[in-house]
Amino acid sequence: MRTLTRCLTLHRRHDHLTASRALQCGFVPMQGERSQLARRIPLRGNDIVLLLDDPADVDADALASALDGPRVDVWSPVTITMDEPGAFESLHLWLSTQPRPFGALAVDRQRTEGLVDPQDRFTCPTLLTADGFAYLTMRKIGDNLWQFGAHGFGPDAHTLTTDLLDLTTIWDRDYRHAATPEITAHPHGTTPPAATGQPQLVVARRHTTIAVTWPAPGAHR
Repeated sequence: MRTLTRCLTLHRRHDHLTASRALQCGFVPMQGERSQLARRIPLRGNDIVLLLDDPADVDADALASALDGPRVDVWSPVTITMDEPGAFESLHLWLSTQPRPFGALAVDRQRTEGLVDPQDRFTCPTLLTADGFAYLTMRKIGDNLWQFGAHGFGPDAHTLTTDLLDLTTIWDRDYRHAATPEITAHPHGTTPPAATGQPQLVVARRHTTIAVTWPAPGAHR
């Protein structure tokens, strides 16, 4: 789902399937005619690649050119320690399931040092416009304490970095310690029930439609 992989434990509920568990996982990408591989958009050859599993309309040349401009760096009051690794999984899922253009950045840290510094070098959450992007980053501020931030490039860098940190703040306040999303799979051609006042992402696949719905703030599952 949007470059993220999850192993789901599914159970039938009426006319659809619902996940009782969702575990982060990784595996060899599917191959062949029926595979649905993410688009790879090289921004600096294979050193900086944007991954898109999304019909987002982007200008690859403009995104690559954005790296030649100034980088916008902003920092969040939200922090994390390495003692809560599950928090990264939760935050990545939260950011990826926002109903807005989204991709993931994959980089070679050594070859891109000083230019980009994403929080995750394989699949770092990235918000997009047609000609700009902002990705999640972090910096060490204590012995076992890191601060979240965002780096942005392109004409919309200030807006994108602000949006990314606003979403991180909402996750920290409402979803970090309790709530998890409901993930359901529906037959292709059907429309999942719309969420009211809650973040929901609908992902159309070849045979199913996946809906990821976060509970209202304060709710527990």
